[in-house]
Amino acid sequence: MIDFTLTAEDNRLVALAREEAAISRKYARYYDQNEDELKPKEFPELMGRPSPIDQLRANPEGTSGLAITESLIHQQFGDVHMRRPTEGLGNMIVRYAGTPEQVEKFESKLLSIAMTEPGAGSDPAAIQATARYDEASSEWILNGEKIYCSEFGAADGAVVMVRGPVDGNGVKPFLAFVVEKGMPGLQELGQVKKMGLRSWDTADFVMQDCRVPRSNQLDLDFRRAMFVFNGTRPAVAAIGLSIARNLLDLLKKKLQEADESINYENGRFRQSSIQSRVLALEALHDATTLTILHCKWLEQRDGGANGSTMVEAATAKVIGGRAARQITQECMEMLGVDALTEEALAEKWFRDARIFDIFEGAGEINRLIIARSLLGYSNKELN
Repeated sequence: MIDFTLTAEDNRLVALAREEAAISRKYARYYDQNEDELKPKEFPELMGRPSPIDQLRANPEGTSGLAITESLIHQQFGDVHMRRPTEGLGNMIVRYAGTPEQVEKFESKLLSIAMTEPGAGSDPAAIQATARYDEASSEWILNGEKIYCSEFGAADGAVVMVRGPVDGNGVKPFLAFVVEKGMPGLQELGQVKKMGLRSWDTADFVMQDCRVPRSNQLDLDFRRAMFVFNGTRPAVAAIGLSIARNLLDLLKKKLQEADESINYENGRFRQSSIQSRVLALEALHDATTLTILHCKWLEQRDGGANGSTMVEAATAKVIGGRAARQITQECMEMLGVDALTEEALAEKWFRDARIFDIFEGAGEINRLIIARSLLGYSNKELN
Protein backbone atom coordinates (compact mmCIF):
# COMPACT_ATOMS: atom_id res chain seq x y z
CA MET A 1 0.00 0.00 0.00
CA ILE A 2 1.30 3.45 -0.91
CA ASP A 3 1.71 5.81 2.02
CA PHE A 4 1.89 9.53 1.25
CA THR A 5 2.26 10.55 4.91
CA LEU A 6 5.18 12.90 5.58
CA THR A 7 7.55 12.15 8.41
CA ALA A 8 7.86 14.39 11.46
CA GLU A 9 11.23 15.60 10.16
CA ASP A 10 9.71 16.38 6.75
CA ASN A 11 7.04 18.48 8.42
CA ARG A 12 9.59 20.29 10.58
CA LEU A 13 11.78 21.27 7.61
CA VAL A 14 8.79 22.27 5.49
CA ALA A 15 7.49 24.44 8.34
CA LEU A 16 10.88 26.19 8.58
CA ALA A 17 10.81 26.87 4.84
CA ARG A 18 7.25 28.18 5.07
CA GLU A 19 8.25 30.56 7.87
CA GLU A 20 11.10 31.92 5.75
CA ALA A 21 8.72 32.39 2.83
CA ALA A 22 6.38 34.42 5.04
CA ILE A 23 9.28 36.61 6.19
CA SER A 24 10.38 37.19 2.60
CA ARG A 25 7.03 38.65 1.61
CA LYS A 26 7.88 41.99 3.25
CA TYR A 27 10.65 42.41 0.66
CA ALA A 28 8.59 41.25 -2.32
CA ARG A 29 7.58 44.61 -3.74
CA TYR A 30 10.95 46.25 -3.03
CA TYR A 31 12.95 43.80 -5.14
CA ASP A 32 10.21 43.71 -7.74
CA GLN A 33 10.88 47.42 -8.22
CA ASN A 34 14.66 47.29 -7.69
CA GLU A 35 15.79 44.31 -9.75
CA ASP A 36 19.30 45.68 -10.35
CA GLU A 37 20.08 45.42 -6.65
CA LEU A 38 21.64 42.13 -5.55
CA LYS A 39 20.22 40.71 -2.36
CA PRO A 40 22.44 40.35 0.72
CA LYS A 41 24.11 37.03 1.42
CA GLU A 42 21.66 36.56 4.29
CA PHE A 43 18.85 38.80 5.46
CA PRO A 44 19.01 40.03 9.08
CA GLU A 45 15.78 38.24 10.02
CA LEU A 46 17.45 34.91 9.31
CA MET A 47 20.50 35.42 11.49
CA GLY A 48 20.66 32.44 13.82
CA ARG A 49 17.83 30.63 12.02
CA PRO A 50 18.79 27.21 10.63
CA SER A 51 18.52 26.75 6.87
CA PRO A 52 16.09 23.89 6.08
CA ILE A 53 18.02 22.92 2.93
CA ASP A 54 21.38 22.91 4.73
CA GLN A 55 19.93 20.84 7.57
CA LEU A 56 18.47 18.34 5.13
CA ARG A 57 21.70 17.94 3.19
CA ALA A 58 23.75 17.61 6.36
CA ASN A 59 21.48 14.91 7.80
CA PRO A 60 18.55 13.47 5.81
CA GLU A 61 17.92 10.89 8.54
CA GLY A 62 14.23 10.72 9.44
CA THR A 63 13.01 12.39 6.24
CA SER A 64 11.38 10.86 3.18
CA GLY A 65 14.75 11.13 1.48
CA LEU A 66 17.01 13.89 0.22
CA ALA A 67 15.43 14.34 -3.22
CA ILE A 68 11.81 14.12 -2.07
CA THR A 69 12.12 16.38 0.97
CA GLU A 70 14.16 18.95 -0.94
CA SER A 71 11.31 19.11 -3.46
CA LEU A 72 8.81 19.65 -0.64
CA ILE A 73 10.95 22.54 0.61
CA HIS A 74 11.10 24.06 -2.88
CA GLN A 75 7.31 24.15 -2.87
CA GLN A 76 7.52 26.67 -0.03
CA PHE A 77 9.52 29.13 -2.15
CA GLY A 78 9.11 32.72 -0.96
CA ASP A 79 8.98 35.92 -2.97
CA VAL A 80 12.66 36.60 -2.32
CA HIS A 81 15.48 34.16 -1.64
CA MET A 82 16.43 35.04 1.92
CA ARG A 83 19.78 33.25 1.70
CA ARG A 84 22.25 33.32 -1.15
CA PRO A 85 22.78 29.75 -2.38
CA THR A 86 25.99 28.05 -1.36
CA GLU A 87 26.15 26.22 -4.68
CA GLY A 88 24.79 26.69 -8.17
CA LEU A 89 24.11 24.43 -11.10
CA GLY A 90 27.71 24.88 -12.17
CA ASN A 91 28.88 23.30 -8.91
CA MET A 92 26.71 20.26 -9.58
CA ILE A 93 28.30 19.86 -13.01
CA VAL A 94 31.83 20.16 -11.59
CA ARG A 95 31.07 17.46 -9.02
CA TYR A 96 29.61 15.28 -11.74
CA ALA A 97 32.25 15.74 -14.46
CA GLY A 98 35.29 17.31 -12.79
CA THR A 99 38.51 15.62 -11.73
CA PRO A 100 39.19 15.32 -7.98
CA GLU A 101 41.54 18.30 -8.33
CA GLN A 102 38.84 20.40 -10.02
CA VAL A 103 36.22 19.42 -7.47
CA GLU A 104 38.54 20.53 -4.67
CA LYS A 105 39.55 23.72 -6.47
CA PHE A 106 35.98 24.95 -7.03
CA GLU A 107 34.34 23.48 -3.94
CA SER A 108 34.21 26.81 -2.10
CA LYS A 109 33.11 28.86 -5.14
CA LEU A 110 29.56 29.62 -6.25
CA LEU A 111 29.28 28.65 -9.92
CA SER A 112 26.44 29.46 -12.28
CA ILE A 113 25.89 27.75 -15.64
CA ALA A 114 26.01 29.59 -18.97
CA MET A 115 24.44 27.94 -22.02
CA THR A 116 21.84 30.32 -23.45
CA GLU A 117 22.89 32.78 -26.15
CA PRO A 118 21.09 35.38 -28.26
CA GLY A 119 19.39 33.42 -31.01
CA ALA A 120 20.05 30.06 -29.35
CA GLY A 121 17.68 30.08 -26.41
CA SER A 122 16.14 26.62 -26.61
CA ASP A 123 18.39 25.18 -29.30
CA PRO A 124 21.82 24.32 -27.93
CA ALA A 125 22.87 23.18 -31.40
CA ALA A 126 22.76 26.85 -32.39
CA ILE A 127 25.38 27.89 -29.82
CA GLN A 128 27.93 30.17 -31.49
CA ALA A 129 30.43 30.82 -28.66
CA THR A 130 33.82 29.38 -29.57
CA ALA A 131 37.02 28.16 -27.97
CA ARG A 132 40.47 27.83 -29.52
CA TYR A 133 43.63 26.57 -27.87
CA ASP A 134 46.74 28.74 -27.54
CA GLU A 135 49.74 26.40 -27.45
CA ALA A 136 52.13 29.16 -26.42
CA SER A 137 50.33 29.99 -23.18
CA SER A 138 48.55 26.63 -22.57
CA GLU A 139 45.27 28.55 -22.38
CA TRP A 140 41.92 28.34 -24.11
CA ILE A 141 40.64 31.56 -25.67
CA LEU A 142 36.85 31.92 -25.52
CA ASN A 143 34.64 34.29 -27.49
CA GLY A 144 30.87 34.71 -27.30
CA GLU A 145 27.94 36.11 -25.34
CA LYS A 146 25.90 34.32 -22.68
CA ILE A 147 22.51 35.52 -21.44
CA TYR A 148 19.96 34.71 -18.70
CA CYS A 149 22.52 33.09 -16.38
CA SER A 150 20.86 32.37 -13.03
CA GLU A 151 22.86 33.43 -9.95
CA PHE A 152 25.72 34.79 -12.06
CA GLY A 153 25.53 38.27 -10.51
CA ALA A 154 26.53 36.97 -7.09
CA ALA A 155 28.54 33.98 -8.35
CA ASP A 156 32.31 33.53 -8.53
CA GLY A 157 32.05 32.28 -12.10
CA ALA A 158 30.18 29.92 -14.39
CA VAL A 159 30.45 26.64 -16.22
CA VAL A 160 30.33 27.75 -19.87
CA MET A 161 29.37 25.58 -22.85
CA VAL A 162 30.99 26.58 -26.16
CA ARG A 163 31.95 25.10 -29.53
CA GLY A 164 35.50 23.82 -29.93
CA PRO A 165 37.70 23.65 -33.05
CA VAL A 166 36.59 21.39 -35.92
CA ASP A 167 37.51 17.76 -35.20
CA GLY A 168 38.48 14.98 -37.61
CA ASN A 169 34.82 14.38 -38.52
CA GLY A 170 34.26 17.99 -39.51
CA VAL A 171 32.23 18.68 -36.35
CA LYS A 172 32.69 21.46 -33.83
CA PRO A 173 32.28 19.57 -30.53
CA PHE A 174 30.78 21.02 -27.37
CA LEU A 175 33.38 21.93 -24.75
CA ALA A 176 32.88 23.04 -21.14
CA PHE A 177 35.02 25.39 -19.05
CA VAL A 178 34.87 26.97 -15.63
CA VAL A 179 35.18 30.69 -16.36
CA GLU A 180 35.97 32.65 -13.21
CA LYS A 181 35.24 36.31 -12.64
CA GLY A 182 38.35 38.45 -13.06
CA MET A 183 39.72 36.43 -15.96
CA PRO A 184 41.02 38.64 -18.80
CA GLY A 185 38.37 39.19 -21.46
CA LEU A 186 35.30 38.49 -19.29
CA GLN A 187 32.89 41.42 -19.22
CA GLU A 188 29.81 41.39 -17.00
CA LEU A 189 26.71 43.09 -18.44
CA GLY A 190 24.65 43.26 -15.26
CA GLN A 191 21.15 42.10 -14.38
CA VAL A 192 18.57 41.29 -17.03
CA LYS A 193 15.37 43.35 -17.15
CA LYS A 194 12.51 40.89 -16.69
CA MET A 195 8.72 40.92 -16.65
CA GLY A 196 8.51 38.83 -13.49
CA LEU A 197 10.60 36.99 -10.90
CA ARG A 198 12.69 40.15 -10.72
CA SER A 199 14.36 39.27 -7.42
CA TRP A 200 15.94 36.23 -9.14
CA ASP A 201 19.62 36.97 -9.85
CA THR A 202 19.81 36.74 -13.68
CA ALA A 203 22.80 38.23 -15.48
CA ASP A 204 24.48 38.40 -18.91
CA PHE A 205 28.16 38.48 -19.83
CA VAL A 206 30.46 38.64 -22.83
CA MET A 207 33.72 36.78 -23.44
CA GLN A 208 36.09 38.65 -25.73
CA ASP A 209 39.34 36.72 -26.13
CA CYS A 210 38.72 35.48 -22.59
CA ARG A 211 41.73 33.45 -21.48
CA VAL A 212 40.97 30.33 -19.46
CA PRO A 213 43.70 27.99 -18.15
CA ARG A 214 43.69 24.45 -19.45
CA SER A 215 43.10 23.16 -15.92
CA ASN A 216 39.62 24.78 -16.01
CA GLN A 217 38.42 22.59 -18.88
CA LEU A 218 35.88 19.93 -17.85
CA ASP A 219 35.57 16.48 -19.39
CA LEU A 220 31.97 17.10 -20.38
CA ASP A 221 29.99 16.90 -23.59
CA PHE A 222 26.52 18.31 -24.20
CA ARG A 223 24.67 15.04 -23.63
CA ARG A 224 26.23 14.46 -20.22
CA ALA A 225 25.66 18.09 -19.26
CA MET A 226 21.93 17.64 -19.90
CA PHE A 227 21.74 14.82 -17.37
CA VAL A 228 22.17 17.36 -14.57
CA PHE A 229 18.94 19.08 -15.61
CA ASN A 230 17.02 15.92 -14.77
CA GLY A 231 17.24 16.96 -11.12
CA THR A 232 16.64 20.68 -11.55
CA ARG A 233 13.64 20.64 -13.88
CA PRO A 234 11.19 19.19 -11.31
CA ALA A 235 12.68 21.52 -8.68
CA VAL A 236 11.89 24.55 -10.86
CA ALA A 237 8.39 23.17 -11.45
CA ALA A 238 7.97 22.95 -7.66
CA ILE A 239 8.92 26.62 -7.27
CA GLY A 240 6.36 27.55 -9.94
CA LEU A 241 3.70 25.65 -8.01
CA SER A 242 4.56 27.57 -4.85
CA ILE A 243 3.77 30.83 -6.62
CA ALA A 244 0.50 29.40 -7.93
CA ARG A 245 -0.34 28.33 -4.38
CA ASN A 246 0.10 31.94 -3.20
CA LEU A 247 -2.63 33.09 -5.58
CA LEU A 248 -4.90 30.19 -4.69
CA ASP A 249 -4.58 31.04 -0.99
CA LEU A 250 -5.31 34.71 -1.67
CA LEU A 251 -8.38 33.80 -3.73
CA LYS A 252 -9.71 31.49 -1.02
CA LYS A 253 -9.21 34.26 1.55
CA LYS A 254 -11.25 36.66 -0.58
CA LEU A 255 -13.98 34.04 -0.99
CA GLN A 256 -14.12 33.57 2.76
CA GLU A 257 -14.52 37.31 3.25
CA ALA A 258 -17.41 37.22 0.77
CA ASP A 259 -19.08 34.26 2.56
CA GLU A 260 -18.18 31.98 -0.36
CA SER A 261 -15.92 29.60 1.58
CA ILE A 262 -15.55 26.16 0.02
CA ASN A 263 -17.15 23.29 1.88
CA TYR A 264 -15.13 20.27 0.81
CA GLU A 265 -17.82 17.89 2.05
CA ASN A 266 -20.36 19.23 -0.43
CA GLY A 267 -20.76 17.38 -3.68
CA ARG A 268 -19.90 18.82 -7.06
CA PHE A 269 -23.42 20.08 -7.74
CA ARG A 270 -23.72 21.90 -4.42
CA GLN A 271 -20.88 24.30 -5.17
CA SER A 272 -21.14 27.68 -6.81
CA SER A 273 -19.49 28.22 -10.18
CA ILE A 274 -16.50 30.01 -8.67
CA GLN A 275 -16.12 27.37 -5.94
CA SER A 276 -16.07 24.64 -8.60
CA ARG A 277 -13.35 26.49 -10.51
CA VAL A 278 -11.23 26.79 -7.37
CA LEU A 279 -11.65 23.10 -6.60
CA ALA A 280 -10.54 22.22 -10.15
CA LEU A 281 -7.45 24.41 -9.78
CA GLU A 282 -6.60 22.84 -6.43
CA ALA A 283 -6.93 19.40 -8.00
CA LEU A 284 -4.56 20.47 -10.78
CA HIS A 285 -2.11 21.78 -8.17
CA ASP A 286 -2.20 18.53 -6.18
CA ALA A 287 -1.90 16.31 -9.26
CA THR A 288 1.13 18.33 -10.40
CA THR A 289 2.68 18.00 -6.95
CA LEU A 290 2.38 14.21 -7.17
CA THR A 291 3.95 14.23 -10.64
CA ILE A 292 6.95 16.14 -9.29
CA LEU A 293 7.27 13.90 -6.23
CA HIS A 294 7.08 10.78 -8.41
CA CYS A 295 10.01 12.08 -10.46
CA LYS A 296 11.98 12.85 -7.30
CA TRP A 297 11.21 9.41 -5.92
CA LEU A 298 12.67 7.84 -9.06
CA GLU A 299 15.70 10.12 -8.82
CA GLN A 300 16.18 9.05 -5.22
CA ARG A 301 15.96 5.40 -6.22
CA ASP A 302 17.95 5.44 -9.47
CA GLY A 303 20.22 8.50 -9.20
CA GLY A 304 19.88 11.96 -10.67
CA ALA A 305 22.82 12.27 -13.06
CA ASN A 306 22.60 9.15 -15.21
CA GLY A 307 19.77 10.08 -17.56
CA SER A 308 17.34 7.52 -16.13
CA THR A 309 14.76 10.15 -15.10
CA MET A 310 15.01 12.29 -18.23
CA VAL A 311 11.44 11.69 -19.41
CA GLU A 312 9.94 12.00 -15.91
CA ALA A 313 11.86 15.26 -15.34
CA ALA A 314 10.65 16.65 -18.65
CA THR A 315 7.09 15.59 -17.79
CA ALA A 316 7.24 17.28 -14.38
CA LYS A 317 8.55 20.48 -15.96
CA VAL A 318 5.91 20.50 -18.72
CA ILE A 319 3.03 19.90 -16.32
CA GLY A 320 4.45 22.17 -13.62
CA GLY A 321 5.03 25.10 -15.95
CA ARG A 322 1.58 24.77 -17.51
CA ALA A 323 -0.13 24.43 -14.12
CA ALA A 324 1.62 27.51 -12.73
CA ARG A 325 0.43 29.60 -15.67
CA GLN A 326 -3.12 28.22 -15.72
CA ILE A 327 -3.70 28.51 -11.97
CA THR A 328 -2.37 32.06 -11.71
CA GLN A 329 -4.27 33.25 -14.78
CA GLU A 330 -7.61 31.84 -13.64
CA CYS A 331 -7.11 33.18 -10.13
CA MET A 332 -6.49 36.66 -11.57
CA GLU A 333 -9.75 36.41 -13.53
CA MET A 334 -11.73 35.43 -10.42
CA LEU A 335 -10.09 38.03 -8.16
CA GLY A 336 -11.18 40.88 -10.41
CA VAL A 337 -10.14 44.31 -9.13
CA ASP A 338 -8.50 42.73 -6.07
CA ALA A 339 -5.87 41.37 -8.43
CA LEU A 340 -4.65 44.83 -9.37
CA THR A 341 -3.59 46.26 -6.01
CA GLU A 342 0.12 46.43 -5.20
CA GLU A 343 -0.53 45.43 -1.60
CA ALA A 344 -2.07 42.08 -2.55
CA LEU A 345 0.91 41.03 -4.74
CA ALA A 346 -1.45 39.08 -7.01
CA GLU A 347 -0.30 40.77 -10.22
CA LYS A 348 3.33 40.20 -9.21
CA TRP A 349 2.73 36.49 -8.70
CA PHE A 350 0.95 36.38 -12.06
CA ARG A 351 4.01 37.90 -13.75
CA ASP A 352 6.38 35.65 -11.80
CA ALA A 353 4.58 32.48 -12.89
CA ARG A 354 4.91 33.19 -16.62
CA ILE A 355 8.59 32.22 -16.71
CA PHE A 356 8.08 28.68 -15.45
CA ASP A 357 6.96 27.42 -18.84
CA ILE A 358 10.13 28.87 -20.39
CA PHE A 359 13.30 28.55 -18.35
CA GLU A 360 15.11 25.37 -17.33
CA GLY A 361 13.90 23.90 -20.60
CA ALA A 362 10.98 25.49 -22.44
CA GLY A 363 7.74 23.50 -22.50
CA GLU A 364 8.05 22.81 -26.24
CA ILE A 365 11.55 21.35 -25.82
CA ASN A 366 10.50 19.12 -22.94
CA ARG A 367 7.55 17.88 -24.99
CA LEU A 368 10.01 16.91 -27.71
CA ILE A 369 12.05 14.95 -25.16
CA ILE A 370 8.94 13.05 -24.10
CA ALA A 371 7.79 12.42 -27.68
CA ARG A 372 11.20 11.14 -28.81
CA SER A 373 11.22 8.65 -25.95
CA LEU A 374 7.66 7.42 -26.57
CA LEU A 375 8.02 7.17 -30.36
CA GLY A 376 11.64 6.06 -30.53
CA TYR A 377 12.84 9.00 -32.63
CA SER A 378 16.30 10.55 -32.53
CA ASN A 379 17.00 14.26 -32.12
CA LYS A 380 17.50 14.60 -35.87
CA GLU A 381 14.29 12.74 -36.72
CA LEU A 382 12.09 14.83 -34.41
CA ASN A 383 13.13 18.40 -33.68
